Amino acid sequence: MSDFMENAMRGANGADKRYAIGLDIGTTSLCATAVDTRDGSAVRTLVRMNAATLPALATDERLQDPDRIADELLAMLEEWRDLLPETAAIGISAQMHGILYVDDRGSAVSPLYTWQDGRGERQLPSGEAAAVEKGAADAERTSSGVPTYRQQFEALSGYPVPSGYGLLTHDVLRRTGGVPAAAAKLCTVGDYVAMRLTGRPAPLIDATQAAGLGLFDLRSRSFDTGAAVRAGIDAAMLPELAREAGALVGATPAGIPVPVAIGDNQASYLGTVPSLAGSLLLNVGTGAQLSLYAPEPALPAAGLELRPFPGGGWLLAGASLGGGKSYALLAGFYREIAESLGGEGSVPSDRLYDAMNRWALSALDEGHPLPSVDAAFFGTRTDPERTARIAALTPATLTPQALTAGLLAGVADELAAFAAQLPAELLAGVRRRVGAGNGLRRNPALRRLLEERIGGPLELAGEREEAAFGAAVHAAVCAGIFTDYDEALTCMGGARLTEGDIV
Repeated sequence: MSDFMENAMRGANGADKRYAIGLDIGTTSLCATAVDTRDGSAVRTLVRMNAATLPALATDERLQDPDRIADELLAMLEEWRDLLPETAAIGISAQMHGILYVDDRGSAVSPLYTWQDGRGERQLPSGEAAAVEKGAADAERTSSGVPTYRQQFEALSGYPVPSGYGLLTHDVLRRTGGVPAAAAKLCTVGDYVAMRLTGRPAPLIDATQAAGLGLFDLRSRSFDTGAAVRAGIDAAMLPELAREAGALVGATPAGIPVPVAIGDNQASYLGTVPSLAGSLLLNVGTGAQLSLYAPEPALPAAGLELRPFPGGGWLLAGASLGGGKSYALLAGFYREIAESLGGEGSVPSDRLYDAMNRWALSALDEGHPLPSVDAAFFGTRTDPERTARIAALTPATLTPQALTAGLLAGVADELAAFAAQLPAELLAGVRRRVGAGNGLRRNPALRRLLEERIGGPLELAGEREEAAFGAAVHAAVCAGIFTDYDEALTCMGGARLTEGDIV
């Protein structure tokens, strides 16, 4: 018996049951999927809008109501009361990086500050700027010359911590009086939903989520409490880290085991690839990501992150803040033009995107020259102040067809740049190139551009919610139905890929 299965079986009682349920907590949607572990079929799936967004006091704040998220997911499970007696475990995938605060009874006492929260890029008050080490302050300042909270935090801790990462958000809140007096611990929204499902009064966090908060030592796979203290953070606020693979938060009142929540990047990988090793995943949704599993830690090049993988191993990931969001920005530009010229009402999104996809394909089919588009409209993880650029504009390239195809080429270029930075030995072992997310599934022009840049065809995941499916795969392993992920993927996932149409 593997260590993973042995640890996961502690408290698990569902190895002889048929279904595994995966919950995914996205920024814009919530999903539950029930998977038959015998053949990997998704027997039921529910997708609801994440309507938990809260009004913000500033334009750089992004807040959601964690209890509304938990209540909606619990209501979705309630609709499946007939399936629950045959459910082996309930896995949770959740948006990464964001935090909320809970009291000593496990109740939320704050909003969820999501991964899109930008308060870490605020400039320091003049009196605090001097706290930044002089060398760091002189080396990196904003365009106004005043250091930001992020720059101060990085100088004090010695870790790079992008804006939106939970411990940077916490640092700004504690410095500005935003931490609730009743706060006992901080945690992710996935941890909180697991607490609500099981009644656990304190959060238990997986390494996949902990690393996304910042100040995480990859060598020891644990928080660097020394760095936290140097930055002025009380280490007692950090959640307890699950030390065992397949650890359980607890069980529902009906006795269904609930494993510790995992990151949505890792869950999407589990929910898409046919096997852990040798599968390069390119996912385009709201953002865009490239991911590749590595059994041993690999030194990431600039622009790539090394992220813990549940059960051991690592994921090399390159994350774009744009992707589908950049395409949506261009769609909004076209919509505004159409409506300002007398269109009746709002242009339906499906109609608009269908037109844009046709324009892009037309430009590629007819060999039109394209503008050169750097699609960093929302900055990058390493350079939040970076802006997008459109160059090589001529009468031939300033058309809807060429501009649309050019922007998609820019999105493809960013993902291809991540691929080029992967370690040569891992890149040489890639046997499958897998595409996921509606940004790829519904956009043949983007698929073609990506295939040209990565030098091979993309296999597409079927129409399913990848992160929720991956959470179900994780749950099935934690319940002891499978000894490891590769066995689970063989039985539940690998045969569901199809080669994308080369249009």
